[in-house]
Amino acid sequence: MNIISTENNKAEKPPVKIWVLVSATGLGAFLASLDGTIVNLGLKTIQDFFGVSQNQIQWIILSYLLTMIAFTTIAGDLGDRFSNKKIFQIGMAIFTLASFLCFFAKSLLALILFRVLQGVGATGLVANGMAIITRFTSQKKRGFAIGLNSLIIAVAVSLGPILGGVIAQYLRWGWIFMINVPVGIAGLFYVQYIIPPTPPMNTERRKADVLGSVLLASFLFLLVFCFSVFASIFENEPIFGSSTKLLAGLFFGFSILSLVGFILWEKRTEHPVVDLKMFKNRRFAIGVFSAVLAYIGLCVIIYQLPLFTQVILGLSQLETGLIILGTPIAMATTAVISGYLADRIDAKYITTLGIGVMTLSLIFGAVFTTDVVAKWVLAIIAVIIGIALGSFIAPNNTSVMSAAPENKLGVANSMISLSTNVGFSIGTALATAVFIYSQNYFQKKNGGLLDDASNYVPAMKVLFVVFAVFMFCSTIFSWFRGPDPFERSFRKNKKD
Repeated sequence: MNIISTENNKAEKPPVKIWVLVSATGLGAFLASLDGTIVNLGLKTIQDFFGVSQNQIQWIILSYLLTMIAFTTIAGDLGDRFSNKKIFQIGMAIFTLASFLCFFAKSLLALILFRVLQGVGATGLVANGMAIITRFTSQKKRGFAIGLNSLIIAVAVSLGPILGGVIAQYLRWGWIFMINVPVGIAGLFYVQYIIPPTPPMNTERRKADVLGSVLLASFLFLLVFCFSVFASIFENEPIFGSSTKLLAGLFFGFSILSLVGFILWEKRTEHPVVDLKMFKNRRFAIGVFSAVLAYIGLCVIIYQLPLFTQVILGLSQLETGLIILGTPIAMATTAVISGYLADRIDAKYITTLGIGVMTLSLIFGAVFTTDVVAKWVLAIIAVIIGIALGSFIAPNNTSVMSAAPENKLGVANSMISLSTNVGFSIGTALATAVFIYSQNYFQKKNGGLLDDASNYVPAMKVLFVVFAVFMFCSTIFSWFRGPDPFERSFRKNKKD
């Protein structure tokens, strides 16, 4: 099978230039990334529109992420077995339709259900986009191509805060989702004519690992729902009344059982949704785990900071978007450079430096966050985080993809996407629970309302510190990844 896969891979590489290739696959990354930042900026507006709590509004984010977790590896495997291009196009069509439906949502529940459908479509995009890039690029140019893909993501993330701020402030919130529709329709035609056919990398026809996907999704759903239930207790609005604590404990217990069941099943099934054998490669395993921890740490910035600027500092959605804009712009300026360097220097040096800087930026945020903090201070923090992210993501993705077998590129790319979504899912739920707990703790201590600065600000400081710990752990993981398979090193390239 490896011989067949390698021959297919070599045969596919010549027809497409890197810039054209990335412009086509980048549309999928653009849609998924734009949607994420636009929604984050509009959460406060949607929360006020439906009259719900922060604990409830987070499910607009979580429903999308958990759906992607449940289907991403399946979409990657389907791409390897049938056609990365076809699954990519199907995903784009579903994503576009779901975005259209989100515009007409009349309740929070309806919006969450449409976000689930949107997540299904997004899995086809993210699981196969980078796999297509990898199939049509040589090893020497792969890091550069992935860097360009990261640049497109950065542009989408850059537009998100601005568009989200303008839409949330001047238009109906539904336009946050409708803006995806014309891009998606154009993307369907563009991909059809630009990307050549992608023959199956795995010629075997086999059943998808439905049970494995269900167990993995169950583990994460029960875990984040457990966090949400505890958050309702901290809000003094327990979801299940006097039985809430007991049920929260049961949810946590069942989540652990689901995880154990998932691991046991994946070890015995012939075609697992997550090939645990790939994690025997230390470079692959640590690349995935360090990414999970990094994205957990990032949630304090992309989820909680916009709420802080609007609730405590009284900034408009547009002003908040301009502050957060520093992150994607800085990320864009470093993504291509770090991807270029990843082709020449062992990824552990670049990724460790980037995630280490991220850790310091969160500590910086904990120290300087006050109810009168200057906007330029928050903007500087956002820029530093962007530089750190740009230095980490592209080299880490290159490291993971390069450690994967040729016939498992779609699954490896799915693991990258999975690590992102697992990190964001756990991070969003954990950030909400930690923040609400801290906020209520300081209210009992200081009195006043929950959203008073005397309670809100110290809760934000606690959040920064807690998530800095996750970033520090990611830094350690990143440094101890396995040996570089291409024997690149900082010293060697410095001499050259």
